[in-house]
Amino acid sequence: MKKTLETLFGKPDYTHIARDMTIEINLSMEEVAAVLYAYDRGLDELDTQNRKELDKVFAKLKTEIHP
Repeated sequence: MKKTLETLFGKPDYTHIARDMTIEINLSMEEVAAVLYAYDRGLDELDTQNRKELDKVFAKLKTEIHP
């Protein structure tokens, strides 16, 4: 039972689709600023607007990595 719960609710494993790759995405000025802010200050310091911009970047990356 514990193994089943761990499988369902544990850390996701994407190694079956992960691979080395080169991708290209276009970022807005606001998205670039959010990436730099997150890098310098950490994710926990992002305000709501910067978090939304960073989420847009993640969505763009995800779409290119696994459409």
